[in-house]
Amino acid sequence: MNEKLKRLKEEAELSGFHININKTKGMRVNTSDIQKFRLEETEIEEVGSFVYLGCVVSENGGTEEDVASRIEKANGVFVQLYPLWRNHNISKGVKIRIFNTNVGSVVLYACETWKNTNQITKRFQIFINKCLRRIMNIKCTDKITNEEL
Repeated sequence: MNEKLKRLKEEAELSGFHININKTKGMRVNTSDIQKFRLEETEIEEVGSFVYLGCVVSENGGTEEDVASRIEKANGVFVQLYPLWRNHNISKGVKIRIFNTNVGSVVLYACETWKNTNQITKRFQIFINKCLRRIMNIKCTDKITNEEL
């Protein structure tokens, strides 16, 4: 692996790029190799997960961490729009369209790369139902099923 890193550095320098050793991290996926990553006698830090283009990449290759991160980011967007949800001068239809374009796009970003499981689908549905109930001002004491929502 260290030979590959050395070749990568050489090829990058031919194109005018330089590898910043301090920002470089390493991660092993499905390998039993325990040799430390080294470049120019400097040991490269190993990590268990990292964020790339807003998506969480982890060494187990699962999607659970990425799904949790997406829901957390979408919840942040939903909270920022809370004054809009409470505004009675905006129709529910417009609020739903704003929800779909702003919150929905954040929660579903890069979803085509995820493994589609019932658990993941259920987590998204719970989040979306919670948001819709808050937008529609439906109290927990109101008897409205998820299908009616």
